[in-house]
Amino acid sequence: MLSMRKRGKAQIYYIRGTVTLGDRRIDVPEYSSGTSDRDAAAHEMSRKERELREQLMFGPQALVAQVTIADAFAAYLAKPEQPNSSDILRIGKMNEVIGDMPMSDPHAAWREFRTAHLTSHKPAGQDRYRCVLQAAINRYREDLGLEKVKIPTIKFKNERVRFLSEEERDRLISCYPAHVQPIIVVLAFQGPRTQDALQLQWGAQGVDVQRNEIWIEDAKTKTFRMVPMHPRVSAALGELWEKRGRPTSGHAFLNRIGKPYQDTRKAKIQGGNPLKAAHRTACREAGITNFTVHDWRHHFASHCVMSGVDMESLRQLGGWASYRMIQRYASVSSAHLRASIAKLS
Repeated sequence: MLSMRKRGKAQIYYIRGTVTLGDRRIDVPEYSSGTSDRDAAAHEMSRKERELREQLMFGPQALVAQVTIADAFAAYLAKPEQPNSSDILRIGKMNEVIGDMPMSDPHAAWREFRTAHLTSHKPAGQDRYRCVLQAAINRYREDLGLEKVKIPTIKFKNERVRFLSEEERDRLISCYPAHVQPIIVVLAFQGPRTQDALQLQWGAQGVDVQRNEIWIEDAKTKTFRMVPMHPRVSAALGELWEKRGRPTSGHAFLNRIGKPYQDTRKAKIQGGNPLKAAHRTACREAGITNFTVHDWRHHFASHCVMSGVDMESLRQLGGWASYRMIQRYASVSSAHLRASIAKLS
């Protein structure tokens, strides 16, 4: 049978044990009930035990026929590895519309939600909802030993490529506040994602001024990569390091009141880019339009390609997981070559 016990400072109830029926049994690894309320945890334990007894009695396929989309979401959220805050909000919206629909027909549930809620969303935004729904359903099916289902992907192109000329780049950098300029230099000449740059630390596993290298933690792939500093970056960070007293730890970049930037990757409700306001003002002063903070990453990749950097080196320098994600920059090279040949008299 199942049992509960409290764990951690929050005194959350965890559930574990065995459910048996005749000579058949299902072992339940310990999982969080998500609550410190005993009655609520007991209700979750009873639900889990009832579900597993039905599985033992009728088999997994029969159980799926009785389960709703809301049940799949509840089990998904109860897992130790929580989805990010934005996906939790998406789950809440889907629960309101299709939570009472049967999990046995995920395609019908998806069509219902897409029609009711997503008509004004861009394809990429719609596909994010689809991914979350599919992940929750397949996690539930996986626990039952069933094959995964595939909700057709919403096809869309994310081919934006925006870069500045060298003159525009330097003019824009000069228009940022002094405390933001070193950050932008890193974005422009090393190409990390904004939050990966903002959370850089001084020291051997971050900004190592003495070795002239940066170790960047990639939040998407959960890995570190080492990149040599560009001379402009080396000069900017070296000056900042000296000014701070040659620190060996702590955040490299601080906001206007001398505090580290919030790591929005870990925030309960993910907000906008912390540099957005400063960027908007700088663009207005520099006369630059249609250029976002994230476009500095496009700028970096585009200028690498125009300088003759091969695709594998670009992938490693920028931390892209696959060639597919940098394929858009191949066209920049051909356009650059055409512009170059046109200059011949």
